[in-house]
Amino acid sequence: MKNTLIIIIILLGLFFRTYQFRERFNYNHDNDLSAWIVKDIVVDKHLRLIGQQTTALGIFIGPLFYYALIPFYLLTRMDPIGTVALPWLIGAASIFSIYYVVNKIWGRRPAFIAALLYAASFGISATEREIVPTTPVFLWSIWYLYALHKRSLTLFAVLFALVWHIHLALGLLALPALFLTFRQPKLKPVLIFIILSLPLFIFEFRHGFSQTKALFFSFDKTEQVSRSIPQKMTHVIEYAGRNINYIFWNKPNPINFWVLPSIILVSFLYLSFKKILTREQILIFISWFALFILFFSLHPINLSEYYINSLNILFIIIAALLLARHPRLALLVLVLFVGDNLFRLKDFSVNREGYLERKAIVAAIAVDAAAHGFPCLSVSYMTDPGHEFGYRYLFWLKGVKTAPVAGLAPVYTIVFPHPRANRLDAAFGALGLVLPDYSRYTPDGVKISCSGDNSNLIDPMFGFTK
Repeated sequence: MKNTLIIIIILLGLFFRTYQFRERFNYNHDNDLSAWIVKDIVVDKHLRLIGQQTTALGIFIGPLFYYALIPFYLLTRMDPIGTVALPWLIGAASIFSIYYVVNKIWGRRPAFIAALLYAASFGISATEREIVPTTPVFLWSIWYLYALHKRSLTLFAVLFALVWHIHLALGLLALPALFLTFRQPKLKPVLIFIILSLPLFIFEFRHGFSQTKALFFSFDKTEQVSRSIPQKMTHVIEYAGRNINYIFWNKPNPINFWVLPSIILVSFLYLSFKKILTREQILIFISWFALFILFFSLHPINLSEYYINSLNILFIIIAALLLARHPRLALLVLVLFVGDNLFRLKDFSVNREGYLERKAIVAAIAVDAAAHGFPCLSVSYMTDPGHEFGYRYLFWLKGVKTAPVAGLAPVYTIVFPHPRANRLDAAFGALGLVLPDYSRYTPDGVKISCSGDNSNLIDPMFGFTK
């Protein structure tokens, strides 16, 4: 029975993660950049030691995520749509992992509840749909909690070797790990950590420890500071509250914003008072939260919600432990929770400038250019800031050669949103297309402009380093 139930929960979680996966594939610059890095590895045969540059200048994410994407690109002949399956695997693994870990620490009933909350949360599933290096943060956090419970230096060594590949902020959690295991012999786990971290060490050695220096000097980026430390501390707490709402219901307004965060806080105090959480677990939960508040209050970087996503696992576990104490209430809450999140999934407004629309507009441009015999073309963007990114790989996949807009090659204009242009020749969801004024271009002029290098291949790409 227990195996059947966890299988049903995993299948429910997969439904949340696969529903309309093509329509909801929000293909953007991060996905385009990932594709470009995979192309660099697979097509250009460049064995990479780093991935994309992070928001902190000079610091790169590790390459593991991009290597993990390669099989999915190969299965779909280098089409990005294959990559949507990686979060499915991560999601299924996370659902089973939270069940396994909570069961080992607190018992079967809270384990089933935690797995269901995780599986059926629209907020969690939507976050996992984002095919970015931080996608495994939840999975990492679950096993970090288990490593704390077991005081396993070997598991810590594996987890912290993965931090560079997932999110550097997770490195803060090394402090509780070291505190709990400081008396254990450390030679074997240290060797494991060193071996698994070889790509980082090799890169740092070859480049003069550039990332280490960049990380150290990132604390002195005073131009990023826009708030005082107390204001930043409040900001971190507000983002944690926003994440709690997004996990469970996502209907806050200025009046009820703090209702759910307050319930989670009171639940934590209740669980502590009832000794459902041990003294050690209480300290772990508090230190986990406090480390993130302290770090992001002192660091000048501008905070985003996903920087503190690992805390979401704690919020889910607190809710599961409370509900497990009150089975009848739990049944009612879980039925309402699943139902509400199914409605959230169904009613979510689909992005009409994602994978399907971008692929369609690129294909239309390629077909029109070929029909007119253009050996290359130029692409201009009449868009909101930031929306001009996310097309490079799709043009490469279509075999389109591009030239600078300032030349004599025909210019195709991608428009977002539609009202930015006086006229549209075609529309693809929220994207519009303005075709070239063909009378302006001559065969000789086009030939001259197209005789140079493919600008799509040689122009710099934000976040990409060869």
